[in-house]
Amino acid sequence: MLTRLPSTKALYAFVVTAEELNFTAAANRLNLTQGAVSRQILSLEQLLGIALFHRHARGLSLTSKGTEFLPLVEHTLNHLQHSIEHIAHDKRKIKLKVPSCITSWLLPRLMNFQQQNPEIDVELTSTINHSVNFTSEPFDAAIGYGDLKTMTQQDNHLQHHLLFEEILTPVCAPSIISDQEEIATSWLEHQTWLHATPGKSDWKLWLKAWATEQEQPEWAVLQGKKNQHFATLDLSVNAAIQGFGIAIGDTVLAKPDIELGKLIAPCQFSVRSGKGYFFIRPKAQVNSNIERLMTELLN
Repeated sequence: MLTRLPSTKALYAFVVTAEELNFTAAANRLNLTQGAVSRQILSLEQLLGIALFHRHARGLSLTSKGTEFLPLVEHTLNHLQHSIEHIAHDKRKIKLKVPSCITSWLLPRLMNFQQQNPEIDVELTSTINHSVNFTSEPFDAAIGYGDLKTMTQQDNHLQHHLLFEEILTPVCAPSIISDQEEIATSWLEHQTWLHATPGKSDWKLWLKAWATEQEQPEWAVLQGKKNQHFATLDLSVNAAIQGFGIAIGDTVLAKPDIELGKLIAPCQFSVRSGKGYFFIRPKAQVNSNIERLMTELLN
């Protein structure tokens, strides 16, 4: 039996290192030196009397005991954090993490919520990361992106509420096309294709569905002759708004810019990606203000 418990700093270092599987990357997140993180993990292993990581030349991997220990530590730290928040946290503040591509959809709803609930302060953090770890990140709720079938099965400690399903279609500035009737294979293949994913997955998905709609064989799927890559969906769509090419956009997220005349959807054909955007919150958290915010976003 252990005569003393490990420190929360050591447990937190273990969780972050398990996420990164690299001491240097974990040190950057923890604002510590690589050596300090390595010593914390070694100290924890010595206290427990087990190895938590396999050390490799190019990184780390969890041992079977480390894999078993990780969800227990995450649950414990999460419970401790929410216990502290229950006592000391200002219930009028909601810390919300969201992917940057959704801010144009979110802001009008958030402003409406703030007008209806002026006593509640929503602190918004925008990121290109579509996931959240409530154990290691200081957020009350988040908006995440993932597969419709598997998103809700990823963590038993989280609640996932679907905000909207992703439906993809090409979008571009009205200035790059004079007549929507001109849209055809020959027009599309000579445009600059703006990509928001390294594997061009959004374009590939839409093109395959479009080829089926046009009753073309799969080998006839177009290949873009001019391509430009971006790190996020909002960057690729912003480039489309400025007339630099044509992007694959989500119909819900693109709707405000289409209504303002900044974008058009020239092909009038869309495809469901099987993914969507979810409001995510810990199951153990009881906060009526978050319930009210969630209700606003779901409507």
